[in-house]
Amino acid sequence: MHYADYMMLLSPPEQVNHEIKRYKQASVKHIGEFESMHSRAHISICMADRQKTFIIEPSLQRMAQKLSTMPPIVLHIRGFDFFKHGDKSMTIYANIDQTDSVKRWFRLLLQSMNLKLSLTPHITIVRNIPVHQFEVLWPYFAKAQYNDVFKIDGLTILKRDTFGHDQHWQQHQLLPFNNRFFS
Repeated sequence: MHYADYMMLLSPPEQVNHEIKRYKQASVKHIGEFESMHSRAHISICMADRQKTFIIEPSLQRMAQKLSTMPPIVLHIRGFDFFKHGDKSMTIYANIDQTDSVKRWFRLLLQSMNLKLSLTPHITIVRNIPVHQFEVLWPYFAKAQYNDVFKIDGLTILKRDTFGHDQHWQQHQLLPFNNRFFS
């Protein structure tokens, strides 16, 4: 029996990835290396760990049909914000503007994926860093003026073997948002 882990995310275009990478590299100069410093820019939707591939693959095909009815979306990055994880760590992220239409679109996405969770769409810069490192970095991000606009036209699914030797994520599928109600 084959098991795999799946990560579902939204991938911004290369110009956004380039800018996020610049902010990550600047952060390394101030606090040293951190866990997510090499991650590509993305908006995480969900993870599905240790899945039996013969069960999940047909489910992904059904989900692809549902997602094909969704329209693409244009998202706006407006500066930075942070999450507090208890008293010990923080995450700094590029803030996705949460207009009513963006909130509705993400609710539709989650419904189409049969997910019942709350989501704050964001692009992580530094994840889960100690508070003392956050206090060094945040003043730079608080005054930074990063604004960008980009289009998302599909859901990216990454996959890796749960028990294999190669634990690197590989792109498995791209499920397009085709705005098609009939196919």
